[in-house]
Amino acid sequence: MKDYQMNGSDEDFLFEWEEKLVEFLNGDEESMHLTPMNSYHRRLVHNMAMTFKFESFSEGSGNDRHIIVKKSDESLMPDRMKRSPELVWNFGDREFLVNPLKSETEIFLGKDGSVGLFDENVKDYISRKKVVSGTFKIKMNKIVELSDDEW
Repeated sequence: MKDYQMNGSDEDFLFEWEEKLVEFLNGDEESMHLTPMNSYHRRLVHNMAMTFKFESFSEGSGNDRHIIVKKSDESLMPDRMKRSPELVWNFGDREFLVNPLKSETEIFLGKDGSVGLFDENVKDYISRKKVVSGTFKIKMNKIVELSDDEW
């Protein structure tokens, strides 16, 4: 898929269909009819289906053109999607400060160990919490405040 430029909505589209193809791979159905989509999105899905070693083809015409995906004897989870065991993030006694003048600040802990202000665009996070005490720690993948037992 390196022959064209993708934007954020393309990546969201691929993430959504990747999850659907994983569910299909793990399910009992032998074939799946996808919803109609434009030719660009069909191309993205066909390419993704190839990584799962699915058979795929388009059917229909105009606004009804859609993809049919079929399992084959070689179908499998692509290596890039095989998840390693989740890391446990523990930053010990390191304290993170938030604006004490705000009544609450929503924080996230990313799967990659990043810590930051949460917004709706954050996708890969382990936990999120509205911090009200002005300070927090990261312990065993949790955002912990002064009032929490884990502090």
